[in-house]
Amino acid sequence: MKRTDCDLAIIGAGVSGLAAAATLGRVGKTVRCLEAADRVGGRILTVHDPLAPLPIELGAEFVHGRPPETWNLIRSAGLTAYEHSSQALHIDRHRVIASKEVGEIADKVLSQMAKPAGKKDESFEDYLGRSRQGADAKSWASVQVEGFNAARKDVISVASLIQDAEAAEQIDGDRAFRIMNGYDAIVNSLLRSIPDYSSVVQLSSVVTRVKWRRNFVDVEYNSALDGENGRLRCRKVIVTVPLGVLQAALRGPGAIEFDPEPSGILKAARSLQFGKVYRMTLRFRSAFWEQDQKMKRVGFLISKDPQFFAWWTMHPIIAPLLTGWCAGSAAEQFISSDRAAIIDAALGSLKRILKRAIPRPESVYFHDWQADPFFRGAYSYTPAHALGAHETLATPVDGTLLFAGEATETKGHSGTVHGAIASGMRAAKLALASH
Repeated sequence: MKRTDCDLAIIGAGVSGLAAAATLGRVGKTVRCLEAADRVGGRILTVHDPLAPLPIELGAEFVHGRPPETWNLIRSAGLTAYEHSSQALHIDRHRVIASKEVGEIADKVLSQMAKPAGKKDESFEDYLGRSRQGADAKSWASVQVEGFNAARKDVISVASLIQDAEAAEQIDGDRAFRIMNGYDAIVNSLLRSIPDYSSVVQLSSVVTRVKWRRNFVDVEYNSALDGENGRLRCRKVIVTVPLGVLQAALRGPGAIEFDPEPSGILKAARSLQFGKVYRMTLRFRSAFWEQDQKMKRVGFLISKDPQFFAWWTMHPIIAPLLTGWCAGSAAEQFISSDRAAIIDAALGSLKRILKRAIPRPESVYFHDWQADPFFRGAYSYTPAHALGAHETLATPVDGTLLFAGEATETKGHSGTVHGAIASGMRAAKLALASH
């Protein structure tokens, strides 16, 4: 059995793990980062197809607002970012009912959430039940909340939605940007900021067990390439795996056993929800929708279709690419579906929404995050009465076991790339402070 010693081990080479490794490496700590997949980046997965006019994002795509964690990397790496058009067509039963900025129709309903409910927290559905807004406004607000948060409206916490909205306001979160170079340019920039990164990051290393006591950790893992067993011995460990992996049953693919079990951490993880999303990008021969006058300058199509209810273009760049989005309760219908069935459903939704025949796509880009054992979903959200779970996840256990990743972000930026980066930096600084 192989054995390598270091100061700190990091489990997961998404942006959180890479940010933690960079922070620790810059102050001279010896670090090893074990990643189960054969790539870095986590839920950022960019495809560079020479036949596509732009990089294709299968995971995170938008930079929400102007968070310093992301924009500092954009500037330091000399990347090109452009603002995505916020103009949205809202379509109901084949009729265009409004052309406004995305989410604007729902804003009136959502803005009322800050008013006291007479109790500390409630689900968004319960809030709608007592709201005096019209049925149509409530319906669009439900589309917005379930779509943006990948959440069920009968589960997600109103208190968390308020916190997220306040946090987003501080960073111009209503604006969405795309990185022309591809989102993986952010990943590559983080990776290159780690001293001796080629020795620090070890891919295809599936962690199976973390055995620990104060200031002493054994991380056991298997090679996904040849099954060889390895052990990493260190003083502390930062666990950055997605929430879905923390919630996974022991001995399931990708699951990690902790010995002893940090019961408070795992209880907090189980109290949160991991959202479900199916998204795919279709590449056509031409941007056929540009022939429709009402579609010019449109960034988003928002509908009440029961399947892929949201779509977006690349506007202001005109490119023959459309991305479809199915999230929240709507996504649950596809959990046991194969790729062909999901693609067929997406094309059916687009046909219904646009009320026209859809040309055959030249290519379809898709990754099933729910079926991937190293992810098991999209991103976290908070059920009613569970707001404190993020704080629990972010609290070190006996100064030795630390957790990072978007689900551990405590300031209203969970579910975001910049929140994940911030959490990795935070965990690294806590690890240093407890030395």
